[in-house]
Amino acid sequence: MSERSERIRNLLKLREFLKKRIDRLEKELIRLRQMMESLDEVLLEQTLVTADQLRPSLTTATPQKEDIEEREIVSEDGTPLGIVRINKSVGFLVFVPSEDVTIDARERPISSFLIRKVEEYGGRCEVEEFPDGRLKALRVKFEGVPQELERMFRLLRWAVTKSVVQ
Repeated sequence: MSERSERIRNLLKLREFLKKRIDRLEKELIRLRQMMESLDEVLLEQTLVTADQLRPSLTTATPQKEDIEEREIVSEDGTPLGIVRINKSVGFLVFVPSEDVTIDARERPISSFLIRKVEEYGGRCEVEEFPDGRLKALRVKFEGVPQELERMFRLLRWAVTKSVVQ
């Protein structure tokens, strides 16, 4: 029995060690995610592209001003909802809502329809939200023909107009 007791004691020590190690790693992961969020915020302010979406060729060449088109999205009653910046040369759309408009990032038009449709067409959709669920920014990356980028814009416009909080 003493050999079994010793084995159980060793297993309990191992379990306690693993538990402490997991706690340390989880805390480190939280810190790393916070640093990544801060970095993404700075990159969003500076480039409107997060680091994981930059391609090596894009880091050396900055997009020309004429490559980026800005379009305003308005509601049915004419209220400005936000600005979409479209970079056709790299197939990228970024929507930033107007400050005085509340758009729910968790509404189905964005959280399920838009993301699903973008992925069906071979794109990627990233929704950035504030802690209370308001939309902070919406990014669509799509590598395809410009007509498909127009389709992505129409999908984004529809989802945003349907997700406005009255």
